Order: sequence, then structure tokens, then C-alpha cells
Amino acid sequence: MLDLFAIARGNANAVHAAFESVVASMPPEQAALVRDFAAWVEAVTLISVNVKLLVIVEFLNGGRYQNTYEWAQEQSRLSGRSAEDALRERLHEHYEKRVTFDRAFKHGEQFRYGALYGGGAGLPEYDPYCVVLARNFPISLTDIAYLPGDSLKICFAADGSFDPTVIESQSAPHTHRHLLAAKERASEVPLANRNGWPELVASPGRYFEVVFIGDLSLESVEYVRVLKTEYDRMWDMAFGNFGRKLSDAERALVHDFVQMRKGVVDGRIQVEVVS
Repeated sequence: MLDLFAIARGNANAVHAAFESVVASMPPEQAALVRDFAAWVEAVTLISVNVKLLVIVEFLNGGRYQNTYEWAQEQSRLSGRSAEDALRERLHEHYEKRVTFDRAFKHGEQFRYGALYGGGAGLPEYDPYCVVLARNFPISLTDIAYLPGDSLKICFAADGSFDPTVIESQSAPHTHRHLLAAKERASEVPLANRNGWPELVASPGRYFEVVFIGDLSLESVEYVRVLKTEYDRMWDMAFGNFGRKLSDAERALVHDFVQMRKGVVDGRIQVEVVS
């Protein structure tokens, strides 16, 4: 079995050399901008995990974030059904690639996935609530690696077979995440406004994946961000018309939204609404 985190740590010098090679090939003014971008990534960016509202409520209730395998095991314990069946149903068309990737690595079923975060609502195309992890969280981990994209896209050949080449050559440890990001976006940095740098880190369909092993709980959370459109939708459903008839699914969502609002009002969690 491969050891993802050992590979990432072993790539530190190669990632640094690749960054320096890219910068050396650029005109001095552009190279300076890329170095500035790398410094910004190192100083500003955090790790985010986009989740459903119910995960926020679980945090507030003292629970921890489950990865897909942990969730499947719990469903099996509660229902008596096979955990593998639950996993297959949960992952749908991503099942084959996800389990192939995870099971190629030592402790792969303990992996948790996030993204490098520079602002905004993270990756709402996955789930609407962007949980931004505390700055000291990755520092406390021994098992963490950064990849130059979605592992389900960059680590598989055209025929669908697993190809570890990107992991072996481009994964980076936490200490070199900024160099990986700057190397990958070097040609775009000189063309982008500094206010647009967060979008170079994460935007629809493109981001730097963070793989780690470690527990996530309320204590791990710096703040939560959510798009204004989603927040307004839930606010209106919960508080806009108390006489409105709701479906069972809507009532469940409203219950969770109200629990999150209680957490905000009580000062237990910070939720920021972004455009």
C-alpha cells in the first residue's frame, strides 16, 4: 500500500524546486507577483470543508464530522444492512473511483477531504455550508497532504484506472502548500487582480484538494460561510412566514437552521453570509 502522507513529505524539495524553476522562467515583474501570491497563500489561506446544514447541527450537539466510511458503518449498525451497500448508494457514480483511490493507500478509509480556502463560500456545488477550519488545526496533524486538484479527476487515466503519478510527483506537505498553489497558478497570477486571488485557489470545478486524518468537531471550526442566496432562502422558510405550511423535508431543514441560529446567537459558532 502507498503512504500518501509520506509521499507528500518526501516531495517537499521537488515542489520547492518546481516553483523556483517556474519563477525563474518568468520576467522579473511577473515573478515578483507569483512570489507575492505564494506568500499570500501561506499567510492567509485555511482549509475548508463544505457540508450540509445537519453537520453544523451535529457539531453544535457535540458530535464529530464523519467521513463516508464512518457514516456507512453507522448506517450498517443501525439498519443491519451492509456497510458496503450503504457506501455504494451514497457515492453513486463516484463509488468505484473513490474506494479505488482510498483503498490504494495506508489508512485510506480514515481520509477526510477538504480544500485550500482563500475566501467566499468555498465549494458550494458540493454542499452549501463552508466550514472553515481553525488556523492551528493543520499544524496539529501529522497526516496531511495537498493535491493540485480533485483526486477523482487527476489520479485516474482515461480508461478509469488508478494512476498514482500525480501523487508521486506533485503532492505536497502542509509546509509547501503555498509553493504548490503558486506553481500551478503561475501563468494566471499576473493576469488576475489581487482581489481575485481567492478564486485562483478555489472556484467551481477547480481547487487544491486537502487530504488528512484527524477528528473534526466544533473546536476545529474557525467560522462557517454560506452564500446569501441560500441563507436568505432558509431565513425566509424559518422566519419569514410563521403560518406557512411546510413539507416534512422543509420542516427538518428549518429545525436545523433554527438550531444553527441558536448557536450563533449564543456565541457558540460564527456564521458569515457572503455574496
